[in-house]
Amino acid sequence: MNPDPLSTPEIIHSLQRLTTPDAIDLTTIVPLGGVPQVVSVRGRNRVNPVLLFLHGGPGTPLAPTGWMWQRPIEEFFTVVHYDQRGAGRSYRIAEPDVVRPAMTINQYVQDAAELVEWLKVEFSIDRVILVGHSWGTVIATTLAHQRPNLVEAYLGIGQVIDFRAGETSSYSWLCNQAASRDDDQAIRELDALAPYPGEQPLNWDKMSIHRKWVERYGGFAAGRSDCDYYTQGEVTSLDYQGENRRSTTEGNQLSLEVILPQLFNADLTNLTSFDVPIIQFLGRHDQLTPTEPVTRWMAGVNAPRTEIEWFEDSAHMLMNEEPGHFLTALVHQFK
Repeated sequence: MNPDPLSTPEIIHSLQRLTTPDAIDLTTIVPLGGVPQVVSVRGRNRVNPVLLFLHGGPGTPLAPTGWMWQRPIEEFFTVVHYDQRGAGRSYRIAEPDVVRPAMTINQYVQDAAELVEWLKVEFSIDRVILVGHSWGTVIATTLAHQRPNLVEAYLGIGQVIDFRAGETSSYSWLCNQAASRDDDQAIRELDALAPYPGEQPLNWDKMSIHRKWVERYGGFAAGRSDCDYYTQGEVTSLDYQGENRRSTTEGNQLSLEVILPQLFNADLTNLTSFDVPIIQFLGRHDQLTPTEPVTRWMAGVNAPRTEIEWFEDSAHMLMNEEPGHFLTALVHQFK
């Protein structure tokens, strides 16, 4: 009798299975800042350098879609993801009312520091390579500045430096795009947002309209009018089925509600002196976190090494958009 056919998540899970003798494929719960958080660790050989990814969103883990680009990287690095407090699978294992009061940027930085300390013991290492994506760059940049003893190097992807300046730049680009395309619907909806981002903290209603048009015009994924493969990608992960999928949705809503007012005021431009290398992978077409504030900031950064690597055919999701380039760039920078 033929076995029942595997589901798509089961097929992906089977393909991703690591079979080398020294491989590690671990999902565990680590208390960080007194809150249990889900940590995933994968790599072909546990002696490889450790890459710790801090996801964006806020509240949108990279782990569900990591299989789309991560497997080749695991040949050279041990890749660590964690669902931040109040997000993803971590949302379900801690009471939201308990977590909410401490959902502050400083606490997220402390959580990340505690995770590095855990990794140091687990892998007998001194420091990790810190990788921030989007909102995660706010946490990672701050940690690299405050605790260089924990960080081998910092890599920013979709870097946030001055959130308000980035939103202003992106909105101007959108208005120009809408006018050049004679897109009456976009012009009406964007005009209704003005002044954007304005002086008051943004709410998600306004930001969602802005981001709808960023996505439609290829500022989220270059050359695409949507990025559904990523935004709906958790359906492909065996680890994010059932209650875990609902947890991800609810955690995203909680994170946006609590963190957005803090993110609106995020300004890292005064962090210019670092004791660790500062590397930026920038998507040339990124309009979710525009690159102009980042390049201006990088010009004034004092660090043992600074470098910008451009991904010419990418926007905000460059590891998905140019996975081969992403792999070779990581190996070049950190091996």
